[in-house]
Amino acid sequence: MTSEQQKAFTKQLIALELQLHQPETRRSQTQLNLLLANGFEEIAASGVRFDKAHVLQRLPEEQAPSVEAFDFEVRLLSKDLAQVLYKAKLRKAGEMQSKLSLRSSLWQLNSLGWQMVFHQGTTVLPASGPV
Repeated sequence: MTSEQQKAFTKQLIALELQLHQPETRRSQTQLNLLLANGFEEIAASGVRFDKAHVLQRLPEEQAPSVEAFDFEVRLLSKDLAQVLYKAKLRKAGEMQSKLSLRSSLWQLNSLGWQMVFHQGTTVLPASGPV
C-alpha cells in the first residue's frame, strides 16, 4: 500500500468509527445494521458483552453520549481486517463529568464494505498512569 493509499484507508476507517458516535447514526437501525457485521460483538466498559441484535435494539432508544475521540491509530492486520485504536472522552446524558476510555475496534472488509465486527471500550481510572 502506498503512502497515499494508507492515508486514504486510515481516513476512511476513522470516518466510519466516528459515524458510530453520531446521534443520528445511533438512532438509526438501518445505519447501524450497515456498519455492524452480523457476528458483531461488543465488550462494554462494564464488562458486559453485547451482540448485534442487542445493540440494534438498545442504541436507538438511548440518548447518545457526547464523545470526543482522539489519538487514532489504524492498523491493517490482513487484507480484509483492520484495527482502529483511539482514546475517547465520553459524557453520558445528564452527567457533568466525562470519562476517559481506551477504545479498540476490529473492522472487516466484506461484500458490503467495511463493517465493525468487534468493539471494546476500557475506562481509564483517574491516576492510573500514562495512557
